[in-house]
Amino acid sequence: MVRMKYVKAFALVMLIAATTSGCGGCFGMNMMGLHLFSMNIEVRGPSNTPLIGAVVSCSSGETVTVDSTGIAKLNFSDVGPYYIMVRYQDNMIASYNVSMPADGGKTLTANYAAAAAPPAGGSVASEGAAPASGSGNSFAMMGARLYPILFQYVFNAYGYSLDLGAYDQGQFTQWQISSNGDKEYATRKAFLTKLPNGQEWWQVDFVSPDKDSMMMEVLFSAKHESIRRMRQKFGGDAPKEVPVSEGWYTSPTQLTPESIEGAVVKKGVEVKVPAGTFSCDQLEFGVAPGMTLRLFRAANVPGGVVKYEMVGQDKDYYAGELTAYGSGSSTQLGSY
Repeated sequence: MVRMKYVKAFALVMLIAATTSGCGGCFGMNMMGLHLFSMNIEVRGPSNTPLIGAVVSCSSGETVTVDSTGIAKLNFSDVGPYYIMVRYQDNMIASYNVSMPADGGKTLTANYAAAAAPPAGGSVASEGAAPASGSGNSFAMMGARLYPILFQYVFNAYGYSLDLGAYDQGQFTQWQISSNGDKEYATRKAFLTKLPNGQEWWQVDFVSPDKDSMMMEVLFSAKHESIRRMRQKFGGDAPKEVPVSEGWYTSPTQLTPESIEGAVVKKGVEVKVPAGTFSCDQLEFGVAPGMTLRLFRAANVPGGVVKYEMVGQDKDYYAGELTAYGSGSSTQLGSY
């Protein structure tokens, strides 16, 4: 039963990662074999040595195995967003959202921490560590390999920011995520505080249909370019510090104001979600052939969105509905 919960949870998140990953290069000049841009992914293991055998996959369809140089070179044929995933022995090391041509020529570094023994309480505290055998919490079983995907999932859709507005300090939004019409995870994200150096603490919660829960408090660098520190708590376990390495997270692409306004297809749309009824602007982005990202924007809501959907020509991939929002959030894990 626990194993099935783990498989279902991981499958849903991988589905969302796949549909939010960006398909730049899936069509167009990539099919003609023309490479206009390139970038390098440097993968390092313990003692800063090349992590031979790590696999770097891109939404362009290219997959490269790291050799003795520690460098994987990726080629791109189209402009637009791409999603890059770095794996080693079935463990997620890092994931990136990049955009061409802006990121062409760059080198990104992913660091892999060697597996560590599971700490007391059954949670996994190190990237690459195996799931704790005694834990019945599906989030704990997925462990560190899930973090990069979760961060992408909570803060972006298809490589772009899910937020169309700002959060004030202490504000939160709570969401119900559905896949193929079935309710799956409940999530909550809150902007806790901004430090004098511009770094920001955010809180992210996940609750599964089986009531397994995980809370993370994450310290972002200024402008959310990277994650600098993290604490986590599984269910009723005590909170623990998580070792953070470079390359866990890349910030979503920010849309221009003109692009956002150009995507408005309807105004004054009445949208009913568990948090209430809102008068919304409906925005639609054609993120790939046959695939549409639909956002419903409302005033006076943290983040400015009350509902989002990823839909195809003949199916709905997933959707998120606002279930609650408010203020007064503060650290629950003693992060600051």
